[in-house]
Amino acid sequence: MSQNRLISLTPVAMSRKTPMEIVLKNSFIMLIFGMGISSALFTDSQSRLFVWLFGQPDRAYHLNELRRLSGLGSASLQRELNRLAAAGLVDAKAVGNLRRFQANPHSPVYAELVALTRKTLGTVPVLRDALQPLQPDLQSAWVYGSVAKQTDTARSDIDVMLVGCDLLLSQVLTALEPAEAQLGRKINPSCYSPQEFARRRAEPDSFVNRVLSQPTLPLIGDAHESA
Repeated sequence: MSQNRLISLTPVAMSRKTPMEIVLKNSFIMLIFGMGISSALFTDSQSRLFVWLFGQPDRAYHLNELRRLSGLGSASLQRELNRLAAAGLVDAKAVGNLRRFQANPHSPVYAELVALTRKTLGTVPVLRDALQPLQPDLQSAWVYGSVAKQTDTARSDIDVMLVGCDLLLSQVLTALEPAEAQLGRKINPSCYSPQEFARRRAEPDSFVNRVLSQPTLPLIGDAHESA
C-alpha cells in the first residue's frame, strides 16, 4: 500500500484506544497499521503506475488513460514512463499522434515484475480487502483459473472460490463491486457452505478438486484446510 498524505488520528479524535493512520488517495480512504510490503518496495508514483502496467500486462494504455487511472500529474507520469522505457521494462509505441505504453514481455525481469506487482498491488490485495467485511462468516477464499495460472489476458474474468456459512451470492457480488471497478475486470465468485465443500472434496472428479489440483492464489484462510 503506497504512502500518501498521512493523518495521525489520536484516541480523542477517534474515540478509540488504538491510534491509526489514514491514507487519503484517489478519493479512497484506506486504514493502515504500520508500513505495508508495497510501501517498502515501491514509491507512491510507482505503486500507482505499476498496478496498471504490470498488474494487467497484456493491456496497452494511452498517456491520458494512465494519467486518469493512476491519478499522477503529467510531469510525474512521464518521468516514470521514460525511466521504465529507457530500462526496457515498458514498450512505448507511436499510434498516430499518440503513444501507447505496455509492459515489455521480453524484459528479463518481466515475469518477476508481474508476479511481484500482482502479489503486492494487484488482484490479490484488492480482492482480499473487498472480502474482509464478509468475515467471520467467510472462512476461506482463493483465486483460481487463468489469473492464478498467470495465463490470463486483459479480457479474462477473475474466478474466485469462497467457503463460508450463510454466504449469499448477492452479498458477495455487492462486496466485490468496488474491486471489479478498481481492477477493470469481471469477477466470477463460486460460493460453497463448509458442508457442501466437504462433500465436493470427497468426490475425486469434482469441480472443486480440479480447481485445487491447479495453482490458486489465497485470499483468506487456506483452500486445503477448508476440507
